[in-house]
Amino acid sequence: MSKINNNPVNAKREPMDASAVASYLRENADFFNQHPDLLADIKLVHNCGQATSLIERQTQVLRHKIQHSAAQMADILTTARRNDVQFEKTKRLVIELAAATNLNALTQALKDSFTGEFHANAVHLALFSLLQTTDNHPNLSSVKSLNENAHFAVIQQLAQKNWAYCQLFEGTAMAHLFPAHDKLQSSAIVPLYIGDKAIGVLIIASDSADHYSDQLDTLFLNHVAVVTARCLGRIQA
Repeated sequence: MSKINNNPVNAKREPMDASAVASYLRENADFFNQHPDLLADIKLVHNCGQATSLIERQTQVLRHKIQHSAAQMADILTTARRNDVQFEKTKRLVIELAAATNLNALTQALKDSFTGEFHANAVHLALFSLLQTTDNHPNLSSVKSLNENAHFAVIQQLAQKNWAYCQLFEGTAMAHLFPAHDKLQSSAIVPLYIGDKAIGVLIIASDSADHYSDQLDTLFLNHVAVVTARCLGRIQA
């Protein structure tokens, strides 16, 4: 009758689970401080195929993390500076809009700001209401009804969304609003609402195809939309 060998030395060892070792080292971060002699035996292979010590590899990893964090911080600071510039430009526009006492002055304020400070090439304000005979600014028009404007449906469709968005500059309706410009390629569409009612649409256009793209942050445009709509409500009341 054979005897069962209970001697753990002679028993076959089960392979160690790598994840268990990793978990143990993660929970015992000072392990190599307690066993410094192991560091001399540990080798890692990095991208160039050469062997390096654990300390060297840790230094390399930490350096990459620092570089990545520095790049992220630089991006954050760049965005912050860009937002500061946008805020100052928008603030100046809001002041001019608030000072406007008629539609011509309001339209001129929009045109001066977007072409002078925001580097657009053309601006047009299309309102869904009748204009007075004195409302004769070249960048202002009315699309009250189909009988008065052949492009009524297309222009009204632009205001279906209650937020600013960008699109290619194309179509006869858009070209009709900008007869003095024949190189426009991209546009920002800024629907104007008072409550749930669309009262018009501000169209800002550029000769550059990528000036107004779907990558553009429209936060400031939406702010301008709210202020412009409120000023229009005051002027036309």
